[in-house]
Amino acid sequence: MKYYLYCLAILFMGVSVTCCKTNEVDNREEMARRSSVRDAVTVSTVELKRSTFYHELVSNGKVYAKRTATVPFRVEGTIEKVYVKNGDPVQKGQLLAELEDFSYRIQHDKANQQLEKAMIEFKDDLITFHGSEDTIGLSDDMLRMSKIRSGLIDAQTNLKEAEYKLKHTRIYSPIAGTVADLEAKEWNPSNIYAEGLCKIIDNSVIEVEFPVLESEYGFISRSMPVNIIPFISSGDEYTGSITKINPMVDENGMVKVRAELSNGGRLLEGMNVKILIRKPVENRLVIPKEALVIRQGRDVVFVRQDSLAIWKYVTTEFENSDSFSISEGLEEGDLVIHRGNVNLAHETVVIEEDK
Repeated sequence: MKYYLYCLAILFMGVSVTCCKTNEVDNREEMARRSSVRDAVTVSTVELKRSTFYHELVSNGKVYAKRTATVPFRVEGTIEKVYVKNGDPVQKGQLLAELEDFSYRIQHDKANQQLEKAMIEFKDDLITFHGSEDTIGLSDDMLRMSKIRSGLIDAQTNLKEAEYKLKHTRIYSPIAGTVADLEAKEWNPSNIYAEGLCKIIDNSVIEVEFPVLESEYGFISRSMPVNIIPFISSGDEYTGSITKINPMVDENGMVKVRAELSNGGRLLEGMNVKILIRKPVENRLVIPKEALVIRQGRDVVFVRQDSLAIWKYVTTEFENSDSFSISEGLEEGDLVIHRGNVNLAHETVVIEEDK
């Protein structure tokens, strides 16, 4: 009986070991089968065609109003009245401020009196030296000598100076525009404001100054269109054209360029902007930037051939913010994979994304 039970135990253990080994083999075969079946990767493609590539030059620049005017204090005095404030629009010839003018009116009155006195002296001189007040027949030199002796020339000069000073106690805008940098305050002496009363900025037409590298000098030309993008609002974009190219390279290897555009008050003096210049290059194979990946340290583009992703080494020619032009490695008509290509390998099974 014991022997019988022992034999049954041996037989059961053998069957169990055989079953375990069979299951293990089956599992390994299933894993191998599954690893050999690759899941298809969903991708998006674009058919490669020859088109225009836009070569880009990007720079940073600063905005300048094309017309600005510094409004100085031409004479000294106490500021009696300021009629404007920063940000006010003004017209050409508009009164901006007034200085206290009492002393200048007195000087003007005195200059007039001196002129009257000099005119009397001048007539006396004519009678004394030429026998008559009549100047007909007298040479220019004779007249000039009589004016000098009588003090008439000095009196006329003094009156012009007095008129100038009195006139400039009232300060007018030299151009139409907007008031800026106004710091002067009423009942303060004008001579403490070294920069004058204010600036008038005409923002209707602006210039943008920006540098380009010496190597990019041949890329630009006058009248070339430029896009101007303010840093404070990257969604806004304005179009101007190059008007000035300074024909010299500075110590940093840069060339200064100016572009001009109609503004309408949208851009402000001193504003920082990004400059984008696009130059068309015809008949190029152009791919989206995201289509290019790096494999083994080289530029690779995957193209779809039937249901497989085929990697191709490529040579890029030009680059801009969203595209590459390809000089070698691709052919017109290739289905270039530009989405879903990040983890692809050669001959990965792919399917086209529904469009």
